[in-house]
Amino acid sequence: MDRTDAEAPDWLEYVDHTADEGVRVRADSQAQLFERAAWGMTSLLYNPSTVEARYRDRVRVEADDREALLVRWLSEINRLHQVRHRVYCLFNVRTISETAVEGEIGGEAIDSTRHAVYGEIKAVTFHGLRVEDRDGAWSANVLFDV
Repeated sequence: MDRTDAEAPDWLEYVDHTADEGVRVRADSQAQLFERAAWGMTSLLYNPSTVEARYRDRVRVEADDREALLVRWLSEINRLHQVRHRVYCLFNVRTISETAVEGEIGGEAIDSTRHAVYGEIKAVTFHGLRVEDRDGAWSANVLFDV
């Protein structure tokens, strides 16, 4: 992928792993962690700061546990990117629990004159997946099959 680490916010680290790409994200809450993980994932695909939130899409997913929930959340955002040919810049979690998340994502249609798409994510993986809450300091490691 063609992103530069210098563009990353201080709460995001990029992780290179054999044939995969990944992100390590830190946050103050589970909701913020999911929002930041989505931003980190999309930043592997394109530069979210070049995107305007012209359209809003609702995302609601359920899973058996927190890790599977993060995979489903990110997978649904990636699916919408591929199916609707949209890029996203806004990730707003409205409600979240251990097994369900609902939110809104904002973006626009891909415009090749403004959005350089670096590649594609085939899948959000469970390999090396970690979601942790240590006294309110949330972190997640996520790898993507590219």
